[in-house]
Amino acid sequence: MAKTSANTDQATGLRQLFAAEAVRVVALVGSQSQSVATALAMSLVDQDRKVLLVDEALCATTSHPLLEQPLGWDVGDVLRGKKALDEVIVSVAGVALMPADTEHLGRNLEAARIQLLDTFHALVVGFDCVIIHAASDLQRHGLGFALAATEVIVLCDESDHGITEAYRHMKTLNRMDDDRHFMMMFRGGNEAKAKFLFHKLTAVCDRYLELKPDFACVLPTNRLKAARTLEMFAVDMMHWPLQNDSNRFDAFMCRLLSATGSNLTAV
Repeated sequence: MAKTSANTDQATGLRQLFAAEAVRVVALVGSQSQSVATALAMSLVDQDRKVLLVDEALCATTSHPLLEQPLGWDVGDVLRGKKALDEVIVSVAGVALMPADTEHLGRNLEAARIQLLDTFHALVVGFDCVIIHAASDLQRHGLGFALAATEVIVLCDESDHGITEAYRHMKTLNRMDDDRHFMMMFRGGNEAKAKFLFHKLTAVCDRYLELKPDFACVLPTNRLKAARTLEMFAVDMMHWPLQNDSNRFDAFMCRLLSATGSNLTAV
């Protein structure tokens, strides 16, 4: 019996390991990225994917496209020991939503941070994809979920200001010393203009950051057409090749442990 139990435990452990390796982690940064991250998560759910949406702009008191009213809690309550991680994650429209804003925390919470991330690692095994909506300030103190992702979708308005902001986000993420796969997604619906701006941006990125982003798609202003575009993009996204070892989920967790956690504080 002991041998059978050991074999069962080993098989379970192997399944969890391989499941974790298969989890795709994608961050979204830039213009109106919260609504796009939400819509992308829902598109994946419609395709029978299990999705965790980690929202770095969502805290106890803020609104969200999936919620009728603020939640009243966030991961700060986990770090303070008031709630368990599975108690702050809510299921809405088939999406598991994690309110992950830790910007306003205040005394050192290093031990609590490590415990939270250990729980996060065990929880994520059950998902096909983790979508991270990045905080507007990528350099703020807190848990750097978006900073740890190697696959990044940059939302960009079809304007010179839009590509300036996109370049700023990419420059920030490019400092994290890991190869990143940047995908440019433009909002506006004018594909010719979007591609012109994309080529303009990639020339600057190639020269000053030594990176070459890819063109993802153009989101039309019409909501129904935008939803259809995201449905097709979601299929493509889940089939992106894993480029190197940095795409592994365990590698993501290692980066997450060191990205910004040493600055966590709590009131």
